[in-house]
Amino acid sequence: MIRRNFLKSSALAAGTMFAPYPVFSKDDKIKLAILGTGWWGTDYLLGHALISKQFDVVALCDVNSVNLENAANRVIEFGGNKPKLFSSYQEMYEMPGLEAVAIATPTHWHALQFIDACKKGLHVFLEKPISYDIREGQAMMEAHKKANNVVQVDFPRMMANINDQVKSYIDSGEAGEILQVQANIHNPEGALIEKPIPETMDYDRFCGPAPKLPYLCNPNADHPNWRGQHDFSRGIMVDWGIHYLHNIRNVMGLGLPDKVSAFGGTVKNHTTDNPDHLDVRYDFNGLPVYWSHKTWGYTSPTPDQVIGIYYYGEKATIFAGDTGWEVYPVDGGEKISHGSVVFNPVSSADKEKHSPIMVDLFNEFAKGVRSKSNQGITNKLDEAQITTSMVIYGDMAFRVKSELEIDGSTMNIIN
Repeated sequence: MIRRNFLKSSALAAGTMFAPYPVFSKDDKIKLAILGTGWWGTDYLLGHALISKQFDVVALCDVNSVNLENAANRVIEFGGNKPKLFSSYQEMYEMPGLEAVAIATPTHWHALQFIDACKKGLHVFLEKPISYDIREGQAMMEAHKKANNVVQVDFPRMMANINDQVKSYIDSGEAGEILQVQANIHNPEGALIEKPIPETMDYDRFCGPAPKLPYLCNPNADHPNWRGQHDFSRGIMVDWGIHYLHNIRNVMGLGLPDKVSAFGGTVKNHTTDNPDHLDVRYDFNGLPVYWSHKTWGYTSPTPDQVIGIYYYGEKATIFAGDTGWEVYPVDGGEKISHGSVVFNPVSSADKEKHSPIMVDLFNEFAKGVRSKSNQGITNKLDEAQITTSMVIYGDMAFRVKSELEIDGSTMNIIN
């Protein structure tokens, strides 16, 4: 199915065929399926769902049979029974007794798989960005409202206390009025090469609603690096930077931007469809919020701050990382540190710091499923839709090389 036909065939159907939720004892583990068993779906979602001890992983689905077997072995290592294995998520959704699904597939599949889950009355743990485009996100919201299911979106940084601490500091007035905010990720990214499609991979099903693109991988790997292909993913800001822009929205109490402009391009890594350097400006009723990334040769004079957020205030500048935040007073006073702002995404130590947060996400999701309520869910779908739309506008502004004016009530681009 091509994306332009998505709303016609899926969004209209979202209002029908919703199944009742399964009835289960609160003492029983929740019957969970994992849809997408790549490294994130297996190492992070499956692993932390099992560590939480709230879920019985009864089914796995992937278009790669090797990934499926690896994930099934992980469940067995945790002491569980071997889950049922599927290559078709539609067939998996028909499994009797299934109560929830974690969707960890590439971005271009999220909307269809989420809406179909809603039709089946399944609760959903959903990866970000929630959708590939704006209209998909709106259709997902409609499906969620009709199903009234529990949805947790994977924004683990919202479970840490750093955002609350920074917000409290800003609200206290000690930093003065915040005049500008900037998020940045300056992280190297390798080149991609085309490789033969493995016999274990159903690549037609992988592409699904997107065009069938070349099978691109990192030179030392055989699994697809779909984040470098624009028809699968809109690039670093939308895939990774979305976490920090979501933090900014929550700390500053922001909705959708009024205007969006962008510039960037590719100067080194021409093997991907997405820019290897990008700067985006979001205007929120007079407050400018900036995004910046570089994937090549950039050496920061402040290497501890290559990933994170600057809040520029009249009295102080705040830098917030993943595991700490710092204050730099304008009057030249001594730096104030709260934890460590150093963050290395491939460091085992930093991964260990994030592990309890991921478990908290699944514990919160389980509590919501048992109570059939989104009231205690931190990362609700409506807030995730706003941030997803925000980063999509940024990519669109870069693509059309023009400032966009946004109608917040419809999400339409006015100009």
